[in-house]
Amino acid sequence: VDVRADALPDIVADGRKLPLASGSIAAVLLDPPYSAHYARELYGVDYPLPSHLLAEAARVVRPGGRIGFVHYLVPNPPPCCHHVKTFGLSMGFGYPMRAVTVYEREQESLPGTAP
Repeated sequence: VDVRADALPDIVADGRKLPLASGSIAAVLLDPPYSAHYARELYGVDYPLPSHLLAEAARVVRPGGRIGFVHYLVPNPPPCCHHVKTFGLSMGFGYPMRAVTVYEREQESLPGTAP
């Protein structure tokens, strides 16, 4: 999924409103623009807040599914998810480090059991 058709994605869409059914995806990897400048200049969109992107990813990922988030921020887990791991990612010499944060969607409770 990408908002830019010239990137030749399978689905052209904004990550804040994905045309996917809830719980239909096993995993999501988000690598959004890191600033308002990048969002405007590279994608022609308003800066997508990480919390909005993560909430939408949490909606479409199935219970037990994973969400990877590449950014310089390490956001709080999205709704119904918990933090699994965060690690540094080097883009190469002279480039700033990025954090890769992995979240997992909570399993759904069985009827009659506590969450």
